[in-house]
Amino acid sequence: MTGSTHFAAGAALGAAVGALTGQPAAGAVVGGIAGLLADIDHPGSKLGRKIRPLAVVLEERWGHRDSPTHTVMFCLPAGLFLGLLAGLFLGVPLLMLSGVLGAVSHLVLDAMTKSGVRPFRVWLPKLPLPDFLPGRVKGKLERWNTWAAEVEGRTGKRHYRGEVVTGQDYREHIVAAVSWMVVALMITISK
Repeated sequence: MTGSTHFAAGAALGAAVGALTGQPAAGAVVGGIAGLLADIDHPGSKLGRKIRPLAVVLEERWGHRDSPTHTVMFCLPAGLFLGLLAGLFLGVPLLMLSGVLGAVSHLVLDAMTKSGVRPFRVWLPKLPLPDFLPGRVKGKLERWNTWAAEVEGRTGKRHYRGEVVTGQDYREHIVAAVSWMVVALMITISK
């Protein structure tokens, strides 16, 4: 999905939550920004261009959509943190939910594409095995590394893969249009 679609879907969910508090516009902004957070691993994305050094490192290390940013373990806390900041700043704690839903919507939309996503992938650190370590300690570290690789292998499979071709599919445009209609509706009914 394109950045504008991610923003629109996050904004729609954020506006719906914000409408519950009388702040649909604030909810839309929080949800929309949260919807862009996962793409920090792509230097060409809207957010990746703003924080390019981090985006380059993430893309070189893991590649787009294979980095930790495209997982539930990133999106939930990142969306919660963004929503918490906005909620504290505006005095509307429920905006935390706007951030969480906006961030998670990114994973749902990416799962609709042919590239898919691995939202439950777990990364565990691989520990170095220096030669000076005693055999017993080295054996324990080797077992850890084997187990960590097994966990990543089991959680890293692409179970979610859709049919949408990013940026070229009419279904993506429909998602974006409906999302903007939801934002407009939430703002209108909250007045």
